[in-house]
Amino acid sequence: MLMACQSDSSHLRLGLNPHNFQRDKRSLSNARSSTAFLTSRNSLLFQPSDLARKCNNIPRAKLSYNKCYALQMCQLLGMNCATPTDFNFSFRGFSRRGGDTDVHSDGWGLAWYEGCGVRAFHDSDSAATSYIAEMIRNYPVKTLNMISHIRYATIGGKQLCNVHPFQREMWGINWVYAHNGDLPTFSSQREYPWLGQSKGEKIYYPIGDTDSEAVFCSLLNSLRARFKTLPTLPVLYNAIEELCREIVNGEDNPIFNFLLACGENTLFAYSTPGARAGSKVWNGLYYTIREPPFQTASLTDLDYSINFADVTTENCRVAVIATSPLTTDETWVEFESGQLILFDEGLPYTNANGCAKVEQDGKGLSTKAKEMLPGKDMDLNRSSCSMVPPW
Repeated sequence: MLMACQSDSSHLRLGLNPHNFQRDKRSLSNARSSTAFLTSRNSLLFQPSDLARKCNNIPRAKLSYNKCYALQMCQLLGMNCATPTDFNFSFRGFSRRGGDTDVHSDGWGLAWYEGCGVRAFHDSDSAATSYIAEMIRNYPVKTLNMISHIRYATIGGKQLCNVHPFQREMWGINWVYAHNGDLPTFSSQREYPWLGQSKGEKIYYPIGDTDSEAVFCSLLNSLRARFKTLPTLPVLYNAIEELCREIVNGEDNPIFNFLLACGENTLFAYSTPGARAGSKVWNGLYYTIREPPFQTASLTDLDYSINFADVTTENCRVAVIATSPLTTDETWVEFESGQLILFDEGLPYTNANGCAKVEQDGKGLSTKAKEMLPGKDMDLNRSSCSMVPPW
């Protein structure tokens, strides 16, 4: 990820990346033939070229990825920034997991904010081989807020309509959502449950077949029914937290991780982590904060590194959120189970008091729909702020 004021001075670095997996000391081209990578939580993830050998020598053309690797899940990447920032570095490593260093090859998507607008790209091909992804890896765009997703299809076919991130308008704001998890209640039926105590009309419906999109629509319907005018951030934080708790309590052995952006400044991230029965593949969320003094960062999925000190200013700060750490030499913090974090200007806020500070600083939700604008009298009298210490 190249920062706000930079030119691309990153460089290739061939060799060993020791963090979450072990890799043979060989060139990049030869490294792709290695049989396995050891990731966090001691899970083995086999490359697509090795799937046939692992699945009883079935020819690759006849493989059913879902039958052999139903224990896998999708992966998430989010970025929230204090100044407009280039996400190429992080996406360069993340996209390799879409069919190269991992098996998430059933589509990918990426959305970022440009003011109140959203620019989005979706592809049902793997991120590692997609021509669109290759363009994005070299696309010099800067943003304050972005979400990306690489898909491993377990619910819903390999179709464009099932590719994350999903996008809807509510309250005159573009909402963007991507999900990783296992929520049978939202996948076993088209008539998904209503969330919350405020009943209202169902406005949002899924287009595709995934439980992820059904959950997104259910969250938006509940929030729309509950708030007739634009809520402040602390009120919205509490409402989303309540709905997440309701979703998790309604499932047996739930796994529920998501990124939810609502405007160019605000990014919510939630995690109830876990592993599917019989699997050691851990599905949760981690984050790191990049801020002065900057250091060199090296990707785990590609022999590629950058010294951020060479390409940033003292005003730069970025929060990067991912399913598993993207780099070998940065401190990544794992979300607590059931934790909701709001990210603003590259800083994490872990409760409504912290969100109230963001609101008081003038960074709350913004809309041009005048009928949605409320009075600023909700939960703004609290002056205390709870922030996760930056790393």
